[in-house]
Amino acid sequence: MFILIKKNIYKILIGTFISIVCLFLMIRIIDNFDKTLESLKSIPLLYVSLGFFIYFISLFIRTIRWKILLNEQVKNLKFISLFKVVISGYMFNNLLPARLGEFARIYHLNLVKKINKSFTLGTILTERITDVIALILFLIVGFIFIPLEFIEKFSNNLNLSIGIIYTSILTLLVATILFVFIIITGIWRPITNKLMLFIKKFKSNFNPDRYIESFTEGAFSISNLRLINVTLMALCLWAVEFSMFYLISIQFNFGIENLFIAILFFGIFSNLGGIIPSTSGGWGPFEVIGTIVLTSFGVNSNEAAAFTILVHLILWLPISILGLGTFIVDFRKSKI
Repeated sequence: MFILIKKNIYKILIGTFISIVCLFLMIRIIDNFDKTLESLKSIPLLYVSLGFFIYFISLFIRTIRWKILLNEQVKNLKFISLFKVVISGYMFNNLLPARLGEFARIYHLNLVKKINKSFTLGTILTERITDVIALILFLIVGFIFIPLEFIEKFSNNLNLSIGIIYTSILTLLVATILFVFIIITGIWRPITNKLMLFIKKFKSNFNPDRYIESFTEGAFSISNLRLINVTLMALCLWAVEFSMFYLISIQFNFGIENLFIAILFFGIFSNLGGIIPSTSGGWGPFEVIGTIVLTSFGVNSNEAAAFTILVHLILWLPISILGLGTFIVDFRKSKI
């Protein structure tokens, strides 16, 4: 684990810098910290617990999706064992910077079943891409109902031009379309072969052929039907997570008419913000982007910040505790 951190030291430093900048931005956004704390304390523990239970369901769906992607590789692996690996993976992402938790998830899976690590990494890439596809689909639907003034307020609050926001969204859209095109056409196979032939021209003690081949197998070698299935799974799990956001939001005094659309865009943009490198758990970008989305819909900044912090704690704290426990149990079993 230390080696992974050492190799990604620059990503860690950049992520830490971005998180610190985001914390300063949060200080500027919040008008009154006492009111923010009051809002946090006013939420009944029952709703917080129910919120985590709903999020837990989304992790269950994530496990089904990953099992579809791993396909024959985990044929004899019990679902509960894979579920524990997913939970620990999110725990590591919560505790390690620069999304090093994905590598820790691969390590944990190999404790319970020996699977090609490059192949597994490829399936995780596909997971992330289908997450983006689902969020973009939600975004497209949301744009039908969005108030006209939202984008202008959102860009002003972010101090970014509307053009940059639309360009970023368009870039993500083009990238996801390209990914789907590569899978549907099967063009990834000749591209991989050409890449390996090019690498072979350089004489080296390190031969990456088998790593590249297994990675692309994991990332792209899914049938069109399975691609549809995992995308539907992504839509379902994000719908479940957004419902948790909505449940918690009605406990706050937002005082806006289009609450459902506001929460939808909160969920979309705060999670797309996870693409931005940051410290462990995405602390910083999630809070700033989520708070700015809500204030752009007219929510008071103190209420918006309190809500954003609370839902992030629901996403972060319980699963970190559970994930640590599941990893320790499997790690001890592997050493016996």
